Amino acid sequence: MERKICSADSAPLNPTLETNQPHSGPIDTDFLRARSQRLAARLHQACREMELQSKSASNFTGINASLPSDMWCSPTAPPIEQPSQTARSAGSVMVGASIPMNVQYHLPGPSNTAAPEQMPMHTNPPQVEAHMKPACSIANSTAQQPVKQRKLSKRALREEVTALQELVQKISLLSPDVNAYAARLIRQSDVLAQLDWTPPDDKGRQQVAMSPQFNRRQMPQRIGGGSDVNRRHQHGNEEPKRRESEVSSASSNSTTTNNKQKATTQEAKSARKRKSKKRDAAAGENTKTQSLKTELEAMRAYINTIVRNYIGAEHKLPASLKFTGDFSDLEAHAQRLAKEGLGRVVEDEIRVNRKNNKQAFITMSTDREGLERDGIVLLPVARRYAFEGDTVRAFVLNVGAQSMTLAEDEEFSEETASQDSDADADNVVVISSDNCPKAFVIGIVKQTELRQIVGSISFTNPTELSKGHLFYKFRPFDLRLPMVYIPEETCKMHIGNKQPAEVCGLLYLAHILETDCNGHCIAELIQPVGRIGNLPDEIKAIMIHNNLSDIKPFEQRFNDMFVNHIPPGSTKDLDKRQDLRKKCIFTIDPLTARDLDDAVSIEQLGDNEYEIGVHISDVSHYLEEDSELDNIVKERSTSIYLANEVIHMLPQTLCMRCSLLPGEDKLAFSVFWRMDRNGVQLQEKPRFTRTIIRSCTQFAYEHAQKIIDNPHERFTEHDFPTVLNGFQTSDVVKRVLCLNGIASSLRKARYEKGSISFNNPKLRFVLDPISGEPEDFEVEMQREANRMIEEYMLLANQAVARFIYDAFPEIAVLRNHPPPLMKSLKALREKFQTLGFNLDYSSSKALQQSIIRMCQEAPNPLAMSFCLSRLLMKPMARANYFCSEGRTEPADLWHYALSIPIYTHFTSPIRRYPDVMVHRLLAAALHYCPPPCRTPADLHSLIKIANERKYNAKNAGDESCNLYFKRFVGNKQRVRMTAVVMEIYQHMMNVVTLESGHVISINYKTQKVLVNAQNAPNFILIAELNVRQTPRKLQLLSVIPIYLMIRDNKLTGFLHIESQHPLNAPKNQLSGKNKLKSLHNQQQRSTNCDTANSLRPTTSNVVGSQAQAQVHHQQQNLARIRQQQQYHPNSQQRIYSMRQNSL
Repeated sequence: MERKICSADSAPLNPTLETNQPHSGPIDTDFLRARSQRLAARLHQACREMELQSKSASNFTGINASLPSDMWCSPTAPPIEQPSQTARSAGSVMVGASIPMNVQYHLPGPSNTAAPEQMPMHTNPPQVEAHMKPACSIANSTAQQPVKQRKLSKRALREEVTALQELVQKISLLSPDVNAYAARLIRQSDVLAQLDWTPPDDKGRQQVAMSPQFNRRQMPQRIGGGSDVNRRHQHGNEEPKRRESEVSSASSNSTTTNNKQKATTQEAKSARKRKSKKRDAAAGENTKTQSLKTELEAMRAYINTIVRNYIGAEHKLPASLKFTGDFSDLEAHAQRLAKEGLGRVVEDEIRVNRKNNKQAFITMSTDREGLERDGIVLLPVARRYAFEGDTVRAFVLNVGAQSMTLAEDEEFSEETASQDSDADADNVVVISSDNCPKAFVIGIVKQTELRQIVGSISFTNPTELSKGHLFYKFRPFDLRLPMVYIPEETCKMHIGNKQPAEVCGLLYLAHILETDCNGHCIAELIQPVGRIGNLPDEIKAIMIHNNLSDIKPFEQRFNDMFVNHIPPGSTKDLDKRQDLRKKCIFTIDPLTARDLDDAVSIEQLGDNEYEIGVHISDVSHYLEEDSELDNIVKERSTSIYLANEVIHMLPQTLCMRCSLLPGEDKLAFSVFWRMDRNGVQLQEKPRFTRTIIRSCTQFAYEHAQKIIDNPHERFTEHDFPTVLNGFQTSDVVKRVLCLNGIASSLRKARYEKGSISFNNPKLRFVLDPISGEPEDFEVEMQREANRMIEEYMLLANQAVARFIYDAFPEIAVLRNHPPPLMKSLKALREKFQTLGFNLDYSSSKALQQSIIRMCQEAPNPLAMSFCLSRLLMKPMARANYFCSEGRTEPADLWHYALSIPIYTHFTSPIRRYPDVMVHRLLAAALHYCPPPCRTPADLHSLIKIANERKYNAKNAGDESCNLYFKRFVGNKQRVRMTAVVMEIYQHMMNVVTLESGHVISINYKTQKVLVNAQNAPNFILIAELNVRQTPRKLQLLSVIPIYLMIRDNKLTGFLHIESQHPLNAPKNQLSGKNKLKSLHNQQQRSTNCDTANSLRPTTSNVVGSQAQAQVHHQQQNLARIRQQQQYHPNSQQRIYSMRQNSL
């Protein structure tokens, strides 16, 4: 009779029952034999080591003597494969001869596939020695066969430990004597005593012995709890499937075929290649197996572990606190935990880590200034696979739970991995969970609407999730989502008759249908987007991913409305407008800017009295409220600045009509102040009016900076763009210097009041004019000229905000920036205190002063500036627009970063719709027109759209920059940069590059240097391979050279120890033109100069007059260097710059 196949990590315990089972073939027999041999060998070895450590040899011998002689292995027992070279040479007695059991291991087939293991041990009974003789002869005949040793992965070791536990527990079910013997051995071992062993009672032993399925795999209780009973009940007589890792282990341990020998050779390679091979092999199997650990087991293990860690890992978890039920019992268990005072039940929206969907957070308090940390869920199954924005009912432990590392979280279930089973090899961002109270979700109260997603798919190697049903893997762009599965039958229309190469690496739009009981997201394909590697297709996918796919080009009829240029000189246009066409008004914008929506002017009225004007294009004059075009524009809400193009909010012809181009009459809204040269306002309130202007020239920031750096130089008309309207170059130069002097005083006063800013570099790419590929990148510098214009724009926004709020307190459109999360700032302060730095966050002013002081005290001010800026951006809240209805408290209007009582956006109506709404309110407040017809409810709806669009547009711009930067690195193959350490974890660390400002995750496993992370998160040690040297210590703020490369289509960082093997990298592999040289020059600057330039306030804020002169001289040198390196666009190349949005 053929034999029924059992699980790979168990063996039939009753030969009588086994012989009646069907036989499935020699391959399965080899798998079973290899698996059982390996597990038994390791168990025997562990037993022998524990016996040798026993304190009482007489008791040990007595126990053995008390066992019946038929419990020892018979001569028919199969030989055991050699697990290690050390064990093979240790002695001359088989390990297999010392297992106390009353049944025989019997597997049909040849018994000479491997040699039995030999180890020194105590004297065996005579009958055992007699039985051992035939086996020993087999051992001698095969002992010369070499068996290659391989290093097991952590996952394989965990599987073997679990299987050994199960095997020992099954054996202990046979009799009380064996159970007592096993318990004694467990207590004598320090390692085994820490495991969660559940001794079976007599009732359980009797039930197992009487079970008709005793010959099949039984799953006793494991570490952390859990059972396989539910899965067996769900699948009935369906055979349990083996894990991929078991198949791989069995193949690598078998020496019967050439294929298995080849697999063993592959297993000896690096961890990264081994994982890649296992993924490829698993993907090629149509019968891919599920994990033996059910979702319920993972949930039980997670809950019991976080509770045990909370009460103390050294204490045994009480039975009343141990979760052994199913998902329907979660509410009752949560109430029991709450009754014991361990935590509380809450209901709120869940937030999933945008870059690592294993982590999710539940808000515990809306008070941003409070110190209560959010609850964290460390496993997808533990949040019941809730999506971002779902309202969940959850139990959150009190603060004080012991930390759980990411590696510990991964042990619960491989089915809960983040889009991939080897996510630890990817560059993911890990948020430290040490201080966050652990939580688990009881149930989902309200689900968000299942939306369309974009991702990549290859129509090859489908995966079997259930019997007879195959699915293709769909990897979403949104890392908050797990891997998505597309049914094979629904993909036939998309595959057609295409060749295999044509169906790989495709981008598709899909719609999520459901999430099954095992957490698998099932979706259907909607339409193709393109192909991975094609830049336009990937940009299109970024737009879809950020919910911007509905932004389409304007119909031609809207462009035709403004195609004919009609100068605004009619009586209607001039009605109630001040004519400023003969005034010296000019624009200062980025070199490549085309949407010129702001201009400035200054006139001297007396010895120490000046009138400063800010003039903003009057878009609302052309865009009538509630018109057809207005209703389209309000949905677009913002212009989108991508790395390679700009998607305008307005029709192109309207943009040109409103742009304040030189020499053309333009309609504007103007704000005027009267000030002295120190920036002190001489009037109580500014003056607002509609105007008509004619700009005399279009300056770039580079032109204005040239004037600021050389205030005494006599410039000619050839040094700058043409100056029109009868003005001379000297007229503009004089006004630029005067404006900059007053702006410096205004900026100094603003920072003294508590304003704060961060060093966030913006990139612009030099693109090949034909292919569009990035050839180089440059960092958009924040010069004094940039800060000068920014100062007047901030002043105008603040003045308009106060004016429209006073006029319309219920419908004013304002902008608010809440305070940061104080609990996160507290953790950050503690981190810097270990290095001797004091971070004071009691107010925005104290925080800004701390940043300046820490940069001055740091050995490398530039590194400190980059690190602080990145770390402080995390706890900062997102600024949002809001309608003033019901907002009467000062805290509701306060802007934290600017440290001002009220703020709005008024200065960029060509690219932001909220600015258009503010213009309409300003016109109504000046009695130019009736108040806007929109109600507060309408405004709330529009503002919600504006906030979402602005956030999505920013993300799309950032992702497009990252895409082009990754493409740049891929084209160069390797790019060298200098980075500063900002976060250290057990398995990886985050660094920020000083040349580009990118945060790069460094995974220790992929490094080509030795990494000792024993002291993480405090520091790590690195050293070169095969080189005797003192290890280098890396901690927070350490500066280290790295290389960026593309691995598996991901941007990957590699540490480099420069002192041992300096690498002469080709010039074309450096990141940008002379970037490392520029970085060296920046680091040679004085501490004050670094602080002033990196933190953006002018030097007069932070240093004295003597330091100002030094900084000014260094800035001049830096400006000349940058001017020499400045890229001049021509017909062969293009530069697209990403314009920085003001706060």
